[in-house]
Amino acid sequence: MPSVVTILHLEDSPLDCELACARLRKAGISCDVTRVDTRAAFEAALVKAAEGRRFDLILADFSLPDFDGLEALGIAKASAPETPFLFLSGRMGEETAVSALKMGARDYVLKQRLAHLPAAVERAIVEARTLAERRQAEENLHRLRQAIDDIRDYAIVTLDLEGRITSWNEGSRRLFGHTEEEALGRPLSLLFAPEERCADNIRGLLAGVVEKERCEVEWTHAARDGRRFFGSTVLTVARDAAGRPAAYSAVVRDITDRRASEIALRDSEAKFRAIAESMPQLVWSAPPDGLPDYYNLHWFAYTGTRPEAMTGTAWMEVVHPDDRARTAALWSGAVRSGDAYEVEYRLRGAEGRYRWFLGRAVPLRDGDGRITRWFGTCTDVDDAVKARAAQADAREDLERQVAERTAELVAANRRLLGEVAERQRAQADLSALYAKTPVPLHSLDAEGRLLSVSDRWLEFMGYESRGQVLGRNIADFMPPEVAREHREHRWPELLRLGAFQDMPYRLVKRSGEVADVLVSARIERDGWGGFLRTMAAVVDVSARLRAEAERERAEEALRHSQKMDALGQLTGGIAHDFNNLLTAISGNLDLLLSRLDTAERADLRDYASHAKVGATRAAGLTQRLLAFARRQPLRPDATEPCVLVEGMEDLLRRTVGEQVSIATNCPPDVWAAWCDSNQLEIALLNLVVNARDAMPGGGRITITAANAHLTAADVAGDVSGAAPGDYVVLAVADTGMGMPPDIIKRAFDPFFTTKPIGQGTGLGLSQVYGFVSQSHGLVRIDSEAGRGTAVRLYLPRCDGEEGVGLAQGSAAAPAADAAVDGAVDNTAGTVLLVEDEALVRMVAVQALEDAGLDVVEASDGTEALELLDGGLRADLVVTDVGLPGMNGRQLAEAVHERRPELGVLFMTGYAYDATHGTGILEPGCEVLQKPFETTALVARVTGMLTHTRGGSGGDSGGGGSLRESVPERRCD
Repeated sequence: MPSVVTILHLEDSPLDCELACARLRKAGISCDVTRVDTRAAFEAALVKAAEGRRFDLILADFSLPDFDGLEALGIAKASAPETPFLFLSGRMGEETAVSALKMGARDYVLKQRLAHLPAAVERAIVEARTLAERRQAEENLHRLRQAIDDIRDYAIVTLDLEGRITSWNEGSRRLFGHTEEEALGRPLSLLFAPEERCADNIRGLLAGVVEKERCEVEWTHAARDGRRFFGSTVLTVARDAAGRPAAYSAVVRDITDRRASEIALRDSEAKFRAIAESMPQLVWSAPPDGLPDYYNLHWFAYTGTRPEAMTGTAWMEVVHPDDRARTAALWSGAVRSGDAYEVEYRLRGAEGRYRWFLGRAVPLRDGDGRITRWFGTCTDVDDAVKARAAQADAREDLERQVAERTAELVAANRRLLGEVAERQRAQADLSALYAKTPVPLHSLDAEGRLLSVSDRWLEFMGYESRGQVLGRNIADFMPPEVAREHREHRWPELLRLGAFQDMPYRLVKRSGEVADVLVSARIERDGWGGFLRTMAAVVDVSARLRAEAERERAEEALRHSQKMDALGQLTGGIAHDFNNLLTAISGNLDLLLSRLDTAERADLRDYASHAKVGATRAAGLTQRLLAFARRQPLRPDATEPCVLVEGMEDLLRRTVGEQVSIATNCPPDVWAAWCDSNQLEIALLNLVVNARDAMPGGGRITITAANAHLTAADVAGDVSGAAPGDYVVLAVADTGMGMPPDIIKRAFDPFFTTKPIGQGTGLGLSQVYGFVSQSHGLVRIDSEAGRGTAVRLYLPRCDGEEGVGLAQGSAAAPAADAAVDGAVDNTAGTVLLVEDEALVRMVAVQALEDAGLDVVEASDGTEALELLDGGLRADLVVTDVGLPGMNGRQLAEAVHERRPELGVLFMTGYAYDATHGTGILEPGCEVLQKPFETTALVARVTGMLTHTRGGSGGDSGGGGSLRESVPERRCD
């Protein structure tokens, strides 16, 4: 299986595609899925894959908008025949499945049995790869057989376990004369001469191959025409996967000519050895390259060497060291020139004494004058040489000795004076270079005390003179833990090894700054090996380490941001779809409860009420998910944090209980924050509850508010994307157990909790993170295990302009909600309801009709516009945002192009669906968050109708002027 499976998914339902991907990932299969839903897109994807990296698998639904799965299978087999094709369909009959398998599909899986998908995918990919490998192996085998047939100089034959011939190449036909038809099926004995075809010989030979894996023999062979030749045969055994013999192979080469040459050469060498051994001298012979390869027995008897040791230039080892250079030069010159060789040298005997020998050698040439060998002798002339030397030494021996001694003394004196002067100059140059080098240098004595430092070392460490540092131990300039490591390990290691390279250290400068450095050091010794000093160079790497740490922090921030965004997309999408379901469930329960108001149906009303409580709690859960995904509806306004904390103080004290005390610190000069006050209250309550749970034995919670200005450096690397500027900080600190770093990294992940099962959903901090991020703020956690935790919320500061907008806009807000139980009869009118979800549409229609309103239904934007264009005089449009084709916002724009005065109420599971783009609702538009109570829907609709008619002065045209929209409010 590849590490990441690339899948082309032919599926018209994004949800089914996502479910399939989720099932594969749950089974541990990492996948990269490309979804297409039309014939054209499918064909284009296959063409693109043929040009680049191919897909590992094609996964297809059977029922598709413009063609079916069998057509898709035919297209895939034509464009990508090697890519496995797998059906994943909700309805696929057995006959259709059989037809698909016959056409080449690997398998099929029903969507109702999605758990079978991972195994089917893995099986299909493995089978496809196995087939591809098998085809490749067959192609390789074909090419190998073709290559063997092209070899004409060797006979290559394969045999079965009985020794019968199973293949016969062209080289075999040329060497033995038999055609392939004549040879196949014949026994191995066909290759050998009649006298060597004994069955025991053949069986023994094959048995030896099985035992040794490879066997090489030289036998006499007979060709078809009777010709006999001497051949070299190499037999090998091939084994199966279990290690058992499966077949034999034989390679035969004609070596008749080589054999004859070898016999002639052996005869010649035998004659030469007989002559050499009969001579009293030391006899040797060498090929044209001059490296002797033969010595007679007298050589080995005198030198005490062994034949196996006398190879190449090993003969020089028995030559006296003083004679080796001269001897080697003369011999090399003779080999190059081809002239006769003669030299006197001393050879070491077996007892270790040297004797003088006269070495002579002459070249042997062929008919063309080329040297074929060298023939040499060594004659003992030790007595003659010694006599000659004694006679020469007797003359002027004394004069020579005096002259030599005098010359030696004069030369030694001159050398001594020169060495002293040169050493003095070198010492001066070294001292100047040492002091002025741009690299910090220092030297230490055997105890680790400073002997010398360079100017750059003083500058780097912040000292003015050497008197401030010389004589001090180098460990005095290190932090305590580094000094201890230096004394116990690194200094002993330097003394033992004599040097080290780029050893990391930390040095404390005079200013107190700690610098990270790399130290390279070596020991200098005197002529007797005694310790003189250590010389060390220091390289400052502090800036590089800081840059690497900053890069690692940035990379970690990016990974965290990507993870949180991915989790947000997933949880937000689930919550959005779940809101539609909850709207249908909750709405039907509201309608049911309104019809069960008699005493006789009290039991049914209780059941419905309990179901309503469950739906309400589920709605709360989706709101938490939307908060984390930053898709919850927010109503930001100027929020005074101190006022908010003071108003919640009694609630918070009751929540934490008597064992936990709460202290607040909210100065009067704290700025107002631009955020949703209700969501801030929920966030504060979540943080206080978490703080209480972190102190099971009781403790103290401190809530503080403060002003803060964050610079670009403060927000650099933060995953929330907060901008530099003024912020209001609301902090909740406890004295509890704290959190280790690995828990802090996961604290904001949804459903992650350290509490026991049943005591927490894992969405508290996720909701806080989502709310603050959606408010363009950021969250910081400071904690240490055993020392408590502080969570700080940074919310954007609100200036004075937003407060004015709040006062003006908030007066109109209650008017819309005041009509929950108000005069429905006065707001009767026609509502155009646009909703693609049938269950939600049915609930909304029933609730509005029960309120006395006329409702016209439409399932998408196109149908709604057709109704308006057909003359429908609607007083209000109520539309879902996530419609198929034309979405709710596009529908509202099209409606306002036709009737600018017509109000629009958006129903959505996301807050920003209706306000996509500017972040502000257009005039005449409002948003109702799913899931909603039917009473809330009726209240919002009747409120908008009342406001519209109040502003129009009773215009009976059904349109009138729209109510004033909530003023635009925004904080930077």
